[in-house]
Amino acid sequence: MLVEIKNDNFTDKKIMFSKGLNTVLGDNFSSNSIGKSSLLMIIDFVFGGDSFLHKDSGTIKELGHQTFKYQFQFNKINYYFSRNTETPQIVSICDQVYNYLDEIKTDDFLKELKNNYKINLSLSFRSIVSVYSRVWGKENNNVDKPLQSYLKQPEKESIENLIKLFDLYNSISELNQQIKSKTETKKAIDATHKQNFVSKITKTDYNKNQNELEKISSSIENIKENLLNFVINVEEITSKELIDLKINKSELLKKQAEIRNRIERIELNLTNKSVKSKYFKKLSEFIPSTNEDKIKEIENFHNKISDILNRELLVSKERLDIEFSIYETEILSLSLKINQLLENIESPKFIIDKLHDLTIEEENIKRTNKFYVEKIEVASNIKELGTSLETSIDSILSNIQKQINTELIRLNEFIHSKDKKVPFFLLKATSYTFNHSGDEGTGKSYSDLIEFDLAILNLTQLPFLIHDSPFFKNIGDLVMENIISLYEKFDKQIFISIDGINKYSKNTQNILTTNKAVQLTENHQLFNKDWRKK
Repeated sequence: MLVEIKNDNFTDKKIMFSKGLNTVLGDNFSSNSIGKSSLLMIIDFVFGGDSFLHKDSGTIKELGHQTFKYQFQFNKINYYFSRNTETPQIVSICDQVYNYLDEIKTDDFLKELKNNYKINLSLSFRSIVSVYSRVWGKENNNVDKPLQSYLKQPEKESIENLIKLFDLYNSISELNQQIKSKTETKKAIDATHKQNFVSKITKTDYNKNQNELEKISSSIENIKENLLNFVINVEEITSKELIDLKINKSELLKKQAEIRNRIERIELNLTNKSVKSKYFKKLSEFIPSTNEDKIKEIENFHNKISDILNRELLVSKERLDIEFSIYETEILSLSLKINQLLENIESPKFIIDKLHDLTIEEENIKRTNKFYVEKIEVASNIKELGTSLETSIDSILSNIQKQINTELIRLNEFIHSKDKKVPFFLLKATSYTFNHSGDEGTGKSYSDLIEFDLAILNLTQLPFLIHDSPFFKNIGDLVMENIISLYEKFDKQIFISIDGINKYSKNTQNILTTNKAVQLTENHQLFNKDWRKK
């Protein structure tokens, strides 16, 4: 627990703390700017927070950078540290009179602090305590969003932190790891397709491949079983393949011939010569009545039509030339295969090559189908794990929601009369609602928030709580007295600032003064300099 904080600019130089409730008292005039919130910010600072650096604008501006020396005690062993606002990323380790011994990073200090508080959660120390260190000026005072540590924090993140705070995240973490692993496997398979290492196929392709595998397997077995006979007479293995190749070549030659005929017809049309006008002059010598202008007009029209047709014929010819070239390539490939078969007709090496080719083809098809099956399986696994994750999360959230709401009922009955409406916490996977049950008054809303924090303090490993005086301003006196009485029942440290305590009963005043860490007034402020005065 936190035992003391020292600072050279404190009016009291040293402020002591004890287990349970610790009060920072104001005066009976509810004076502002005397250091109540600043001290709570400093308490948050010695617990590793940074809000004091940014939200308490006056202290560093007026007094310069500050060094806070502080003591913790765990298992009756005292630990001494100091942290300076100029180098907040470093915490100094000190002896009992705060002489410098060594230094560590603030992150490492927080890990040690978490360990000393015996917190065994998959959540950082600051993620645990920051939400519930509610000091005016921080961004965690929204009465409708009690899990919000900072403005615009995603609700999903807040809910995940709450699950971790209840130490119920392990099962979710395991499922998330499995999903992550399966997703990486799926990405790896997709990458093989994108890089063309393995062909991407459909279910139809898979079934065709399976049929092809059966044929290849049968051919391989046939070769193995009859290898001796094949060596003696290779024609038995080549004849069928030669026939198939020759049939394919013949069909390609026919198609190529058709394309050649079409090309020749186009070339013939392109070479046709139109009749020139000079020939019509000759005609007029024999037929005087010939209208040469009309003939020229007709000739021009025909020439235009001819130009359009020529362009279309050229486009068609280019397309047919490409198609002809493709057939030429395929025919050449088939001719090479046929020649190779004929060359090896009496060579035993052909059998070995054939067996080798079939084996490679078999392996390629097997690999393609294997990746297809793995991709289907991993997609199915991801879907099943996702369903399991949703079911697990729903169960965990239901459990947490029930615990919190049960505790809220108990605390509400203590703080309010039994007929007072109880706030209700509704928890979903990506959102949550803190319902004030129709009573949206400022005082009731803040008392609901206090109830929520006390429920979390009681149900989890949250080590301490900080509540600032503005949270109490609109809460009725009787309700506030019950809250103070409830604070006193906790062994965990609770730090509150409060003023105007003369309006409460003698018993409540006694609780507040007995647990006083410091009392601040207009004439006895936290710091020994009042920068409000000129």
